[in-house]
Amino acid sequence: MHESIDQLGKDLQAAIMKPAGMQCASDLFSLCESYLRNKIATTEDLINGWNTLREKRNLKGRWEFEGDIVRGTFYECGCPLVRSGMIDLHPVQCYCSQGMMEMVFSKAAKKTVQVEIKRSIGRGDDVCEFLIKLS
Repeated sequence: MHESIDQLGKDLQAAIMKPAGMQCASDLFSLCESYLRNKIATTEDLINGWNTLREKRNLKGRWEFEGDIVRGTFYECGCPLVRSGMIDLHPVQCYCSQGMMEMVFSKAAKKTVQVEIKRSIGRGDDVCEFLIKLS
């Protein structure tokens, strides 16, 4: 499937894969709330819960605020399907992660936000780096 999607242009790749990631958003949101033992009401709550979740699962990397931008830098792919070995890491998976992050951060920020993929292990970089612009 990945190879077929990979044959499409980047816009079509994103149009197919981002909605798949959006389906994972509610699971991640619920997991963060369970680690916080509280409902997520702000972006700060989301970052706190997500960083706690990552720490408890021994996943290297974290989310950090830089003014009105949130930067996530990760040293391994965070996709549960990739980590479990159910699917192989492929560059188009990064759009799936992007869609999930856009959904989760938009829900926490109570407005639509865009996620930019700066670097990606799936695309050959040494880390995954995402920027979320909150303003």
